[in-house]
Amino acid sequence: MSAAGFQAVWQENVDRRVLSAFVCIDALTGSSITRPMAVTAGTWNVQPNRSGIYVVFDGPGLDPQTNQFIPAGAWPAATSFEVTLQDAQQRYQPRRAEVQAPVSVPAIPASPGGVVPNPAVVAALKDPTTIFDPQQVTLYPTAAAATGPSWAVIRASVTDVNSGQGLPYAVLQVTRQSDGIVIATGQSDGNGEALLAVIGLSVQANTSGTGPVTVSTVAVSVAAIFDPSVLTQPSGWIPNPDDILNDVSNPSFKTSSQPVQISSGQQLNLSFAIAS
Repeated sequence: MSAAGFQAVWQENVDRRVLSAFVCIDALTGSSITRPMAVTAGTWNVQPNRSGIYVVFDGPGLDPQTNQFIPAGAWPAATSFEVTLQDAQQRYQPRRAEVQAPVSVPAIPASPGGVVPNPAVVAALKDPTTIFDPQQVTLYPTAAAATGPSWAVIRASVTDVNSGQGLPYAVLQVTRQSDGIVIATGQSDGNGEALLAVIGLSVQANTSGTGPVTVSTVAVSVAAIFDPSVLTQPSGWIPNPDDILNDVSNPSFKTSSQPVQISSGQQLNLSFAIAS
């Protein structure tokens, strides 16, 4: 026997099923954010992977569904739980969000001969109700976030009409007047400052003789929506902007809006005074 001896290599199969996943989306660009955020989820086990996907590994009463590839018993119905996301670099505002788990794992059909890719497999992988299509959580930038040179940028201040103090965590929307479609959404920070941007406006030659070579002007309405109950929250409270976005017509919310023209490469500064 040589001095090196023998080395035994042991292999063990470990089956583990995850319960769901979500990904953070930049509100300005619509792209996924791969840099990990600090995430808390109470009694749920949520961890980011290297691709910027936050994977739900376990939750209350769901351990039997996670420790074997073929889960024991019937697959439970999805339930919602809350996560809190915070950016250590403070490029994005902290937020809470509702996430669902466990989500289903679709049965992947056999691929018919000669069909690549299998349309049924592609459909299963894109089904938003299954584990293969992570849920999306939008993160809103701080007012100091970087912007692109061709973006239509709106910097907004939301203040109390009486005190002049900034109103925190108001939701702002840019709606195109021609068709009523919301083309940008933002949120004011703890000081009432917000940053919104519209990217990809069609351009045309600028005939004014000044400014950028090309311009594009679009008529929009910019609205600020504020929930007065935010002012009664304790210090350090973190908002969930979906509480407003999912209920924008709530009569208890306070709103202010104004029509403006936006164009590629333009920056607007808007102020919204709201009676809180």
